[in-house]
Amino acid sequence: MGGQTTTIEKPAGVRVLVVDDDPDHRFLARRRLELAGFVVCLAGNAEEALALVDSVDLVVLDYRLPGTTGLDLLPVLADRGPSVVMATGMGSEGLAVEAMRRGAVDYIVKDESYLDIVADVVWRAWFHHDLVRRVGELERIGLLVTSASARPEVFAEVVDGARRLLRADACALFVLTDAGLVQEATAGDHLGDRRRLLAAARRLLANPDAAVDEDGRLLVPVPPAEETPMGVLAVVTRQARAFAPEERRLAVVLASHAGIALGSIRRLELERSLVDDLQQMLDLRRELMANVSHELRTPLTCVSGFAETLRVHWDSLSDADRLEFVGKICHHSAELGDLVERLLDFSRVEAGRLSAGIESVDLGTEVDETVASLGPLVDGRAIDIDVPPTLVMADSALLRRTLTNLLSNAVKYSDPGTPIAVRGWADDGMAHVEVSDHGHGLTREDAERAFDPFWRASHVVNNTLRGTGLGLALVKEYVRVMGGDVSVDSEPGRGSTFGFTLPLPEFLPV
Repeated sequence: MGGQTTTIEKPAGVRVLVVDDDPDHRFLARRRLELAGFVVCLAGNAEEALALVDSVDLVVLDYRLPGTTGLDLLPVLADRGPSVVMATGMGSEGLAVEAMRRGAVDYIVKDESYLDIVADVVWRAWFHHDLVRRVGELERIGLLVTSASARPEVFAEVVDGARRLLRADACALFVLTDAGLVQEATAGDHLGDRRRLLAAARRLLANPDAAVDEDGRLLVPVPPAEETPMGVLAVVTRQARAFAPEERRLAVVLASHAGIALGSIRRLELERSLVDDLQQMLDLRRELMANVSHELRTPLTCVSGFAETLRVHWDSLSDADRLEFVGKICHHSAELGDLVERLLDFSRVEAGRLSAGIESVDLGTEVDETVASLGPLVDGRAIDIDVPPTLVMADSALLRRTLTNLLSNAVKYSDPGTPIAVRGWADDGMAHVEVSDHGHGLTREDAERAFDPFWRASHVVNNTLRGTGLGLALVKEYVRVMGGDVSVDSEPGRGSTFGFTLPLPEFLPV
């Protein structure tokens, strides 16, 4: 069976096994194939062929073999990977059809033109073999990236597949991260000057309109489309060469696969993060419900207990005892009301319905009246107030709740009798307020989460201090709707300073 010499570039190192029982035919076929650029090995029977088949790309298989036939051996060889060209001196069309049915990619008749055309037939068979191999590899990579789950393994497979399909010495995938362009995966042992390669990848990202093909390096943006590039696929050969148009198109396809994998993995990582966050939120809500139940039950039990004591023992109690019990009922009722108010405010925050009636109020007056209203909460405490009269834009009710929560927090988490300081000043269009205590203090990790809903510091979670973890979270939302921001400065052993800002009237945007 004849054919024309293909004009497609013929790669070096294609390995061919010639299986023939005639040593002269083996010698002549080997000579012609080696002159055509193939690497050739020989086998005179089925056993020798099976021993060598795993190390070759193609097999030229004679029909007549000692103890068997090429047709019987053909499917066994084809199942091992290489493509098989059937050679026969019989010239039977039926034999050729049967050979193709059993897995041969082509056949050749051993007539007077056999040696003249054998190289072309084998080249054609090899191109078929290579195309099938590439399509299979692309399908495998495509399936892999669409089901991507493990980031290192997926990208390792992508770059290794790209290296093999493009017959390169090395391949690398660079991915754009918050820290810049980083090398995500590598295959092969010849990337050359990595700094130069990384610099070329950065230049391509800055101008991703076209791939870079120079000095044996082919760089393609990932993904190679109109989307914003997420990285660069770099293909490198040891010997400098220009990549054929087909190879460039294949590199674009592989870069697309890398982009799909990267997008899939990022979505998966986001989904996992969201699931973790949701689980954490559910855990916190369960903890909140337990805490709220406890927080509600405690003042309710006290109110009920003192009221029942008054009802049953009214006549036997002195006026002083009655006044004391009524005072305790009032105290725990106020505590219960404050808790309910916090829960209602938090529900408004979650629903996005927390609003503020902003007007000009005097910060110094609001601080003084809030401290005075706390009464028994701050008894026995030295409250050092240094807040000059300052007009701020705020909602008076939300401002007082902000101050109440911060002062209650300072009282709860510092030793009895230790002082609390409230300072205020104006600067750069904002009023600043700070509430400082001499309590246990927070670690840096705890301070970063201090304003998170339901969160409580690690040193108080397992002790007897009650709380829902809503106070500081509400402070953040109160201040936010009034146009300010919150802050915390704390270290273990030196107490904490919680601050917030509010806009000054003259600096409000028009």
